[in-house]
Amino acid sequence: MSHVLIITGGGAPKALEGLHLEAYRFIVVADSGIEFAVRHDLFADIWVGDFDSAKIKPERVGEIIHKDHDMKLESDTELALMIGVERGMTTYTLIGGGGYRMDHLLQTYSLFGRYGLPLAWHTKYESLYSVHRERRFITSAGRTLSFLPASFTGRSIVNASELVWPLESYQLTTKSISLSNRTTADLLNVTVEGDPIFLCFPVADIGP
Repeated sequence: MSHVLIITGGGAPKALEGLHLEAYRFIVVADSGIEFAVRHDLFADIWVGDFDSAKIKPERVGEIIHKDHDMKLESDTELALMIGVERGMTTYTLIGGGGYRMDHLLQTYSLFGRYGLPLAWHTKYESLYSVHRERRFITSAGRTLSFLPASFTGRSIVNASELVWPLESYQLTTKSISLSNRTTADLLNVTVEGDPIFLCFPVADIGP
């Protein structure tokens, strides 16, 4: 299995600490995501984009793949995912891409149907973790979290008992998003039937 770290611009977290990143094989950085990479001393094995929004040029970088703006059909984030897949990516963590423009946010969300869900998606505002069938979270009591469909058409049955408002065979869709629940224990077990989901922890409660 080849896990890749994808870093993109537009709403990346301020800090790297506490993100609990999975061990990754290499890093693909999209356009202005290079600013986060440089700030946190992360070496970009591949830097891709038209570089119209990057405000710096890194002193050290691996491969550079330039895509002219007038020829670009994909977003920089999609280019990063495409390259990851071409280089053997099987799973990935996504940093950034979570704010500032609704069109970019929705476009990023739509990519998950084509390239698979990230194990985790860390933005300036929240950390999201995907659950396909079952996942255990080491956390603490009193943490706020929400349950979201991982696609616009997702339909899921969710069970999670260690909550102030337990979810028992909860039917999760875009019409029934479970907002602002709270954990009651240091462990949270989540099981899912149907389509995969995201657990969303606010940025003040950076996730497990």
